Amino acid sequence: MRLVSYSLFFLSIFIVHSQTGIKGTTKSESGEVLPFSTVYIKGTTNGTTSNSEGQYFLKTPKGSHIIVAQHVGYKVAEKAITLNEAQTIRFDFALKEQALQLQEVVVTAGDEDPAYRVIREAIKKRKFYENEVNAFKTDAYLKGLFRLNKRPDKILGQTVTIDTGILYLSESVSEFSFELPDKVSERMISSKVSGDEQGFSFNKASDFNINSYSKFIDLDMEREYVSPISPQAFLFYDFEWLGYFEENDKLINKIKVIPKRSTDPVFEGIVYIVEDEWRFHTIDLLVTKARGLEFIDSLKINQVFAPTEYDIWMPISQKYSFVFGAFGFKGSGYYIGVYSNYKVQPNYEVYRKANLYEEKFGIKEEADLFKEDDFSAEVLVVEEGSNERDTTYWKKIRPVPLTEIELYDYKVKDSIRLVKESVPYKDSVDAERNKLTIGNIFLSGYNHSNSVKEQYWSMQAVISIFQFNTVEGFVPEIQPTIWKQRDQRTVYWVRPAIRYGFSNEKFHAKLEGSYRKLDNKFTRFYAGGGRYVAQFDESESISPFINSFVTLINGENFMKLFQKSFGYFRFQQEVKNGILLNTKLEYAQRDTLTNTSDYTWASDDKVNFTSNQPSNMELAQTGFATNQSLILEATVRLRFKQTYATRPDRKFIYSSKYPELFLTYKKGIKTLGSDVNFDFVELRVTDEMSLGLVGTSSYAIAGGGFLNDKALTFVDFRHFSGNQTSLSQVGDPLKFELLPFYQFSTTKPFFEGHYEHHFNEFIFNKIPLVKKLNLQAVASANYLTTETIGNYVEIGAGIEHIFKFMRVDYYWAFQNSNFFGSGFRIGVGF
Repeated sequence: MRLVSYSLFFLSIFIVHSQTGIKGTTKSESGEVLPFSTVYIKGTTNGTTSNSEGQYFLKTPKGSHIIVAQHVGYKVAEKAITLNEAQTIRFDFALKEQALQLQEVVVTAGDEDPAYRVIREAIKKRKFYENEVNAFKTDAYLKGLFRLNKRPDKILGQTVTIDTGILYLSESVSEFSFELPDKVSERMISSKVSGDEQGFSFNKASDFNINSYSKFIDLDMEREYVSPISPQAFLFYDFEWLGYFEENDKLINKIKVIPKRSTDPVFEGIVYIVEDEWRFHTIDLLVTKARGLEFIDSLKINQVFAPTEYDIWMPISQKYSFVFGAFGFKGSGYYIGVYSNYKVQPNYEVYRKANLYEEKFGIKEEADLFKEDDFSAEVLVVEEGSNERDTTYWKKIRPVPLTEIELYDYKVKDSIRLVKESVPYKDSVDAERNKLTIGNIFLSGYNHSNSVKEQYWSMQAVISIFQFNTVEGFVPEIQPTIWKQRDQRTVYWVRPAIRYGFSNEKFHAKLEGSYRKLDNKFTRFYAGGGRYVAQFDESESISPFINSFVTLINGENFMKLFQKSFGYFRFQQEVKNGILLNTKLEYAQRDTLTNTSDYTWASDDKVNFTSNQPSNMELAQTGFATNQSLILEATVRLRFKQTYATRPDRKFIYSSKYPELFLTYKKGIKTLGSDVNFDFVELRVTDEMSLGLVGTSSYAIAGGGFLNDKALTFVDFRHFSGNQTSLSQVGDPLKFELLPFYQFSTTKPFFEGHYEHHFNEFIFNKIPLVKKLNLQAVASANYLTTETIGNYVEIGAGIEHIFKFMRVDYYWAFQNSNFFGSGFRIGVGF
């Protein structure tokens, strides 16, 4: 193994020296390393970035060239070189600190800082530059690195086994295309992940495609951030002119960006703006944790622009560096993007509106860069074999040299990977991992692994086994799960379940399982059967844990159960991109159950137990005789223009900017002894929206009814997700917080709507002292109408992120303009 490592090392040295190009280091005049400097061939977008140790390599064709090196705060350096043959020459850049000229400007009290003139002009040109490029394509090299610097020994009582050092190191090379307004296409042609020879990088050029001229910059956080040249910039920023310098006959203004308030969603740092043209030259901005970052202490963004075709400036290098810390973990990392070989199509209409078309293009023919079918829902395709490139390939194509630590990480993890894939290693790890402890028996649950065969089984913790309800009394429920994996994906799982009610002395058991085809259609088969208890509302609007809590503590029994002896088969498949079909056929015998226990820890005056037969406004007696049911259910989920990525091993769904639709049809089939005969349809629409600085909103609406209700029981009614407890159950977009369980379940036409707005830190970050708590405001509204209830409305206001995870709301409810009720709800809200 050591001989192989040495051989690869000396081979890599030979490969570097056999390339055509220029290599060296970027340092200051005093010898200080200048990491992540930009080095490029003048007049082109053929460039690179030096690594964290200031080392760079620039692939350079034969001939004479001028090599340019630049670093924020330093004067641009140039070097003329000539390459006559395939060779690599060395040149170390020693950059001088940028000597800023201040002109003879004296700012006195009441005068405006010169920075405001520059920013004002840049704001005027912002929209022009935002839309200046209609389309472009470029070659993109991306590298990501995460390092863990500190970790706790234990978390939640469990030993932390992950070690400090490099957690993630990955490189990729892609061909990236973009067209206004938001069309993207990316082809990843090479991918490398440290420690995973078969792995594919998750680096995406589209994640770096941030238009710095946008009014608000989306960093994929809870809030968007106000650009320093946004039309609202002067409401959020102060500016200080630090001076100017000359570069290629252009004057470059250096301006300090200063936030007005400590918690606004804004940047701080430096922007360099070209005089007269009012475009960005370089951006060096920082966002801190106080400005809405979650689990990240700081995020720094650096962009370097250079002229491409038509003298349109595009980013030739980008770097995003961050520091993170949470739960005792601390670390740092960065992503680097190097862009070359730009092909740019100007937005001719923008130039016409600015009366610059003839001056810029003359009578040039307007040719489209892309064809209509060059973009599709497949926004990223990872080529077959992209992760099989050898060392020779990477040494030739990699524009940013690896540091010694990164080289070491690749070599060591490749060696470790071979060890980790061995049977003795996997067996030894499993032996340690499979040890029983008091913690996993009683608190976290037990997992047993056979990594060689990729077979596993698990058992829930003792604390989660026991439940209580008034039908069964204390009822332990045991549900072990057995599953098989391949390529880190579950192929099948099997879950037997048994429960015994100590009060009604009934034993129930069922067996369920699923098989998944490892295709790109998300094909899954499910089957199950047995005799078990079920809630009247199959969506389980009250969880067994919450019901156990309120029954024992408050003396209230909201969960209503019946017995079901059943067998079912379910099938799921994406029939076309964005169209997911889910079908289920179930035959069951359904039996009513009654309360057998009145045990509670609550005092007698607080006990308010009700019958196990739900109270309903449409049906006086919701109990039913034993009956048989054969029910077919089909749901189609539609995601319009859903985007996705294709890798050789699987398909990844990204998102859609359009609402998501669910169309459900249920048919009670009166055959084979079945007693039900009904037809039910429902349409549901959900969506999430970003409202910029104000926060994010989500809504869900649903409507439908029974086309035929000739024969059905209360189980088959359309139930609504209510809540009569102080604990809110998170996750259901169609949730009501004050609506009584089952009281307004219906067979009539219905419509419901739910809206929730998260202000994020828009409100509380403006209140002194309170803003340090990082609390976030939330508002919500829920609406329901049926023939029975009329018009029912809930209005809620709340605070989330209490202690990072808690949420508290207060709701008011009205029925037909009359006050219905109010109350607090406590839940989880990250």
